[in-house]
Amino acid sequence: MQRTELEEAARTILLGNLRRGVADWNGKEFNFVCPSLTGYPFQWFWDSCFHAIALLHLDQEQAKAEMRTLMSGALPDGFIPHIIFWEMEKQPDFLSRNIVGRTSEFYSATMQPPIIAYTVERIYQATGDEEFRAAALPVLTAFYRWLRLNRDPDNDGLIAVIQPEEAGTDCSPKYDEALGLEELSNQGFIAALSKVYAAYEPMRGDDRRILAADIFHFEDVLVNSIYAMGLRSLARLLAGSDEAAEFEREADKTRDALLSKCWDEEAGAFFDLSGVAETPVKVVSISSLMPLILDDLPRPIVERLVDKWVTSPDHFWTPYPLPSVPASDPKFMPGNPRGFIWRGPSWINTNWFLSHALRRHGYAELADTIVSKSQECIAKSGFREYYHPYTAEGLGARDFGWSSLILDM
Repeated sequence: MQRTELEEAARTILLGNLRRGVADWNGKEFNFVCPSLTGYPFQWFWDSCFHAIALLHLDQEQAKAEMRTLMSGALPDGFIPHIIFWEMEKQPDFLSRNIVGRTSEFYSATMQPPIIAYTVERIYQATGDEEFRAAALPVLTAFYRWLRLNRDPDNDGLIAVIQPEEAGTDCSPKYDEALGLEELSNQGFIAALSKVYAAYEPMRGDDRRILAADIFHFEDVLVNSIYAMGLRSLARLLAGSDEAAEFEREADKTRDALLSKCWDEEAGAFFDLSGVAETPVKVVSISSLMPLILDDLPRPIVERLVDKWVTSPDHFWTPYPLPSVPASDPKFMPGNPRGFIWRGPSWINTNWFLSHALRRHGYAELADTIVSKSQECIAKSGFREYYHPYTAEGLGARDFGWSSLILDM
């Protein structure tokens, strides 16, 4: 598939999934790309960030509109929800198939990996739009401060998620023990998650109380790697102001905590921490590689991750890399998981993160291979939610927006 063909195909998906209008419930205009018209008809936080990055290659004004819409959903305390239900009439069908933690009927009470500052920085770099940057900064500073205040109760630099969907890697095997998963299926996952939701019901909206209850408290490596990345972007966007140093310090703190608390020298991998006790969850997944996105990750650790995990056919180097769980894991599920996701298939968004990361660390040829294999997946199967790591078969939702990240790879 040639570049022009790829761009036109991505344009068809992104503009086909475009939603525009005025929300009945708050009178605000919305203008965003939903992940998929069938399965995901609302605005999802990190999906929107990915859509905006892809749109930089197609329609920069639409990229700005995507982020303006997402930021317009920020609450007075700085929180930006995981899902915003701009079109309320579509909720009944969606909610009949999904459980969503809420304190309001208009948005979720949950977050997603905080890549928003990086996305805004990319838009500003591409457009030089000072008005866009100036309008975004108060929203971004309030959001990243909200994360620090509400999701880092022990003030160690690592923010915590309160349920798996907040990390974006919903059914990853690393969560099985914490959830008390009894049946390895999507039905088993939903049953376990329903118990978490029920326990949270009296506490929803008070995240510090929820974290103290220690029901599902994960200092997730993927989330914190993206958090540190976002803090660096925010510091650069604030360059020249007194606030820039604040976010540089926070980024340093998060990086140092990932190294001191999550890096396991013996295993040669990063592990999440579970519970207030911060028990390492010694399950290798795509999250274990995500600190590679940090430019200042120590070189010996970069080389260990690449040599032991990324390039090993026994682990992540499948014919269509990089799978969400290494092939060596007994719970590796490469085929169609029927909703039981992040247990084997390869995803374009993590390939996007890691191909850029590997290139910055000097592994250009390795990055090129990941990009070409990702492009093969799309050429063979279209823009799908995820792909079989051995065959490139497209799985999950069709016409899936964030796979258009291939344009930025």
